[in-house]
Amino acid sequence: MIISKKIEWDMGHRVTNHKSKCRNLHGHRYVAEIYLQGKLVNIKDDSSEGMVIDFADIKKIIVEHVHNILDHGFMIWKKDKILVNFFIENPDQKQIIVPFVPTCENIAAWIFIQIDKHIKDRYKTNLKIFSVKLWETPSSMAECTRKDIKK
Repeated sequence: MIISKKIEWDMGHRVTNHKSKCRNLHGHRYVAEIYLQGKLVNIKDDSSEGMVIDFADIKKIIVEHVHNILDHGFMIWKKDKILVNFFIENPDQKQIIVPFVPTCENIAAWIFIQIDKHIKDRYKTNLKIFSVKLWETPSSMAECTRKDIKK
């Protein structure tokens, strides 16, 4: 069975080498849909009986390891020297320095990895992340699945 949980946050970025206006500083209201796959809990009288996972439990992981890290921050590619230097001079500004160009596709993969490792750490069952859909705008979305993640 597959279930999903959705979160939203605001974050800035720029796509350094973009041929158009996305090379400029800008932000988005991101929406991520996290899809999880697993079997229903069938332990009699268990709090999660009949569920894949309690939605509150997955929300806690997503909020802690994605939302709280990204919300109202600025994601910077570590090779973007202009912005890296700006944030060194302004350390009170929230920054998320990453080893990739912060495109919607790469951010979706980053989210997949963050959630995947915390699911594996906490749940030793058959529960696994199935995919992440990341909406950068209401009409633009990237989806990351396990096959998209490099081993």
